[in-house]
Amino acid sequence: MSATTGFNLSGLTEMINETEFGDKFYFDALMQNDTFAFARQYGEVLTGAKMDTYKLPRFDVTATLQDGSGCGQNSVDQTTFAQTTLTMVPIKIEGQFCASELEPYFLAAGLPAGQHYTQFNPLEANIIMRLKEQIAKKMGIFPYYGPTGSDTVTYANPWIELIQAAFGINAGTATPNNGGASGTDTNGVYNIVETLAGLFYANPDTAADANNGNIVVSMSPYDAWLYWQNYRTRWGLQNITPALQQLATGSYQTWTHPGTNISIATQNALGTGREIIASRKQNQVLAFDLESDATKILLWYDINDDLIKWRLKVKVGTAWRALNAQNINYWGTAS
Repeated sequence: MSATTGFNLSGLTEMINETEFGDKFYFDALMQNDTFAFARQYGEVLTGAKMDTYKLPRFDVTATLQDGSGCGQNSVDQTTFAQTTLTMVPIKIEGQFCASELEPYFLAAGLPAGQHYTQFNPLEANIIMRLKEQIAKKMGIFPYYGPTGSDTVTYANPWIELIQAAFGINAGTATPNNGGASGTDTNGVYNIVETLAGLFYANPDTAADANNGNIVVSMSPYDAWLYWQNYRTRWGLQNITPALQQLATGSYQTWTHPGTNISIATQNALGTGREIIASRKQNQVLAFDLESDATKILLWYDINDDLIKWRLKVKVGTAWRALNAQNINYWGTAS
């Protein structure tokens, strides 16, 4: 692979006529980005975040019962203001193509006539389409886990890292499973959700949120599959609730936990670490300078070096408005 052209052609043989089927490319499966949609529906998406750091405000008010006989004023209650830090980070993803390097191979059939390659459709369209899918995967994982793999950007405040640094919100660390032979293993995913739901119901301050549908549990699609196995083993197929009917038909996106008004939604990115997160809605914050930057690829021909170049630049940040047991409980590795 050339460091300057962006193509890895080591898997090809020169001068082989494969033009008949040479444009029927097959792509490996890639994670889809459902992170942004989840943040819009259950969290909060902020735009216009141009600066590097923001303070997200929150406050609380005390109410103290006093003896009300007689006259006078004894003001003891206070309004307490607090702030949560939202840190932004600029990211870029960029590369380039040297179309003439494709000429010795069957890929030459995808090049236009002449030697002025300002584009090389239809092959270029295939590459850009796949590039968008790769970028979508990266942008879906980054808010949860920050840089991964060969990423060189640094970011210390993705959602999972912030959770792991908090205290008093970790309900368990064992790897989630299908509940075992009887479905009663405490590490079964259905049973884990029962545990997380119980923490909100047991707290007088958050029980109403659980009842009113203001709690959402997020988990990976794999854990949703284990959840279904756990439920099926524990309660049997004769006890499928309407909320679980879509699981019974193999659709693992969103549903309501039986016996509660707590929503469960899958997040593809959580397949990376297998965390299961229960949070009050609007607690999870995703911020952009401009959200469309996360999907906008600039493509141009540079006459100075005869390369077709591309770039994506976005400024993104993540935060939780409150990291305490009144607002979030989760199951996963501790810091």
